[in-house]
Amino acid sequence: MKNFNFYHLTDLHLYAAEEIGSKGKSFEFKCASDQKCMAESAAIVDAVFEKLIADKENEVVVISGDLTFDGEAKSHDLLVTKLKKLKEAGKKVYVTTATHDWNMEANRYIDDKIESVPKYTREELREIYADFGWNEAIDEHVPSYSYAVKPCDGIRFLLLNDDGDGLQFCGYDKTQLAWIKAQAKEAKDRGERVIAFTHHPVLPPSVLYPYYSHRDMLGGYETTAPFLADCGIEFIFTGHTHMQSIACLETFNANKLYHINTGAVTAFPAPFRRVVVTDKGLDIKTETIDSFDWDLGGKTVEEYMKEHFFKMVLDVFDSMENDIEHFKYLAKGFSLDAKTIDKIKPVVIFLGKFINHLTFKKAGKIFFVGKYVDPVIYDLKVRDFMMDILCRMFSGRRNYNPDTAEYKAMMALAKRIGRLIELKDSTTNDVVLIEDIVEDLLYDTGEFDNNNTFLPY
Repeated sequence: MKNFNFYHLTDLHLYAAEEIGSKGKSFEFKCASDQKCMAESAAIVDAVFEKLIADKENEVVVISGDLTFDGEAKSHDLLVTKLKKLKEAGKKVYVTTATHDWNMEANRYIDDKIESVPKYTREELREIYADFGWNEAIDEHVPSYSYAVKPCDGIRFLLLNDDGDGLQFCGYDKTQLAWIKAQAKEAKDRGERVIAFTHHPVLPPSVLYPYYSHRDMLGGYETTAPFLADCGIEFIFTGHTHMQSIACLETFNANKLYHINTGAVTAFPAPFRRVVVTDKGLDIKTETIDSFDWDLGGKTVEEYMKEHFFKMVLDVFDSMENDIEHFKYLAKGFSLDAKTIDKIKPVVIFLGKFINHLTFKKAGKIFFVGKYVDPVIYDLKVRDFMMDILCRMFSGRRNYNPDTAEYKAMMALAKRIGRLIELKDSTTNDVVLIEDIVEDLLYDTGEFDNNNTFLPY
C-alpha cells in the first residue's frame, strides 16, 4: 500500500455572525464567556482551509462533528460555501454532524436581546452535506446517518454519527453496532484497514474527565471501546472534549484500539491533525495556523487564544466569589446545572474566595505540607496555576514532571486531601485516589505524545 495522508479536524463551531446579524452587548458577553473564539470563528476556519488547500500532497479532509456553533441555519450555509472551496481545490471532504449542529438553541445576539434563529433538522443536514461524504458512501446506516467510504485503495473510513436518540444518549444502538461489526468484517475480508471517526470520546482524555463530564463521553464507552477493538478497528478519531489526547486500549483478546482525540479548531490551541497512513502504522502530526484575518493585538495565534481562554476561566473563578448568577450561566459549559449550584451556593462562594486568594505558601500551611513547597513558588497563586493546568490539559502538553517544584507541591497536597476525601468511580464503585487524578493533570505518563507520535499496527 502506498502512503496515504488525510487531515482530521473537529469542532469548528462556526458562527456566521455577520450573516445572522449578531452584534452589541449580548454578543460581546456571549463571546467572552465561551472557550471557543466565537466572533473570530469564520476567519479561523478560512485560515485553516487555506492551509489545507496549500498542501498539494493531500487529497482528503475529515471533519467529525460540531460543525457550527449551535446549529444556526446560516452558519451551516456559510460552512457549505467554504467546504465547496476545498472540493474545488481537489480535496475529498467527509463530514459528520453532532448535537451542536441541530439539537441546541440556535440564537442571534443583538444589543441586549437574544433571539431564536432558524436551524436545520438532522434529515435536512444529511441532504445539505450530501456532497461531503454521503454521496460517495459505499454503505450507510440510515437510522444514525453513519456511512462508510473508501478514500483510497486498501482503506475504509467509517464516519460514525453518535447522536443516539438526540436527547439524553450519545452513542450507538444495537443496529448501529451490528452495522459497524459487519463493515469491519467486510473490510477485513477485502484486505482493507479500517479507520473510524466519531464525535464523542470513546476513551477518557484524562483520568478526571469522566467524573466531571461523564455525560460527554460516548454513551456506553466502557463496553463500546473494547467492542470496536475486537471488531478489528484499530484507530478511532474523536472530538468534543476540545482536548489533545492519544491513548490506547488493549482488550482481553489482545486487540488494540488507538484513540486520537483532537481539540477544537476554533479554541485554544486551534489544533488539527495531519495523518500519514503507512504500511507500518499511522504517523500523526498536530498542526496549527500562524495567523488569521483578525486584529490579534500583536500576539501570536496561540497567545491570542490562550488569553481568551484565561479570561473565561478567570471569569468562572471571579463569579464564584462575586456573582453567583453569572456563575450559573458559565457553569452550563461544564455540565453543572443551576439547581445544583443553588443547593451548594455557600460552598461555591467559599471556594471562590478561597481559590482566588490562595497561594502555594498558604496552601502548604493549611494542609500541613509546607516542607514540600519550594520557596520558588511561595507567591504563585493556586488559581493561576490551575489555569495553566487547564491550558496544558487542552493542549495535551501535561509536562510538569516529578522533578518540578509544582509537581512535588501538588502531589503532597493531593495525598493530604486524599486522606480527608474519598472518591469512588460512579460505574464500578471502586475507590479512586485523588493523587492519581492530580498526577494525570500534571504529567502525562502515557506511551504516546498527545500531539505528535507514531501509532504502529
